[in-house]
Amino acid sequence: MEKLVMDRVSCHVTERCNLRCKMCSAFIPKLYELGNVPEYDMDELIKSFQTYFELVERVRMISISGGEPMLHPRLAELLEFLLQYEERFTKLEVFTNGTLSIPEPVLKVMAKSEKMLLFVDHYGPEISKKVDEIKELCEKYNVRYTIRIYYGENAHMGGWFDKSFLKEKLSEEKAKEHFSKCVSTNMFTIFGKELVYCPMPYEGWAIGAIPRSDVLGVRLVDEETTLEEKYEKLVELCNVEYLPGCAWCNGVGIYEDVKRYVPAEQVKSKK
Repeated sequence: MEKLVMDRVSCHVTERCNLRCKMCSAFIPKLYELGNVPEYDMDELIKSFQTYFELVERVRMISISGGEPMLHPRLAELLEFLLQYEERFTKLEVFTNGTLSIPEPVLKVMAKSEKMLLFVDHYGPEISKKVDEIKELCEKYNVRYTIRIYYGENAHMGGWFDKSFLKEKLSEEKAKEHFSKCVSTNMFTIFGKELVYCPMPYEGWAIGAIPRSDVLGVRLVDEETTLEEKYEKLVELCNVEYLPGCAWCNGVGIYEDVKRYVPAEQVKSKK
């Protein structure tokens, strides 16, 4: 079995978040509304990555996101585990929204490798109130970091896109067009025990907008499936012409002149 070489893999460690962004690409407000806000078991995530690296020889980028990753109490444990595979990835990013302090165990682990980068999304001083503190902590612990500005006239990409799902499924031809133009191509994402091709269909299923059958993935933690079977499924996924979930996607900003929205605008709480 020849191991694969992949561009990137993302991992949602939790869907819990301390923000309720109206245009959230992970649909956090809707998950809270439905009472379906998973925090993925860390032992399962570690097992998923163990299997992933049994199938994949090298990956350029690993992204740790959510939700807000800093809310997972065992985040540092996952990062420490991934350091075992440091020679097998080029870069590892950990995302945060600039509203919370970075736990010391996380900082200490990230300081161990120049390949690890803390990615801070800055939504303005009224929301991301901890950005200056995070900068100081990163410099104190020698953790590499970058800050992406998401407010004001120079907001990254001019703002957010509307990533809501369509109510009626597109044709296969249109779905293939979406897939061919999408910047998320090869955006494999780990949710607990499963590795899916593109997080959007999975998240659409989680909020009841997409049938489970339109989510393509492979269960990494599954004793009833052999490693060879998982490998064959992953190879099949890497070679798909399009995803069934693409037929529910509104384009996610792949077309010109798409409308932008103010990033991190908060949903008003219901009284």
